[in-house]
Amino acid sequence: MTSAPSRTARGDDSASAATVRVYLDPDVILAQSGAARIDEATISSDAREPLETLAETDHELVLVTDKPVALPAGFPSMAESVGVGETGEAWFLTADPEQCGTRRAGLRSILVGPGPATRIAEIHRCDIRTRDLRSAVIEILSREAMAPA
Repeated sequence: MTSAPSRTARGDDSASAATVRVYLDPDVILAQSGAARIDEATISSDAREPLETLAETDHELVLVTDKPVALPAGFPSMAESVGVGETGEAWFLTADPEQCGTRRAGLRSILVGPGPATRIAEIHRCDIRTRDLRSAVIEILSREAMAPA
């Protein structure tokens, strides 16, 4: 997890002091996980509204992918990165519990969805587990609202 996000929407690579980055594993927004491409046909229609809520509340959305991305019309803009950045307060939303294994100061991980239930794998604990993207966004907003100033 090494590179900073490339800016596709705002034209700069720095987040303001009030902006919190939310890194998204593509499987969190896809209708079916593991798609070969990320475009209008593969993105879940349920993803737009929760991501708009984050964007409207001064969160920078960063899609962690090395695949080509074509977001549907009306979808909130997202930066792209091949990994999670190394600095600052941030959230990482993933559908794969093994992605929660990497820890760094300021990064909080959320497992979105049920996760794999019947396989033997190295156990990685995400900080939070939610049933879907909408619930993950509610967790982010409520924890930030309740955080000490």
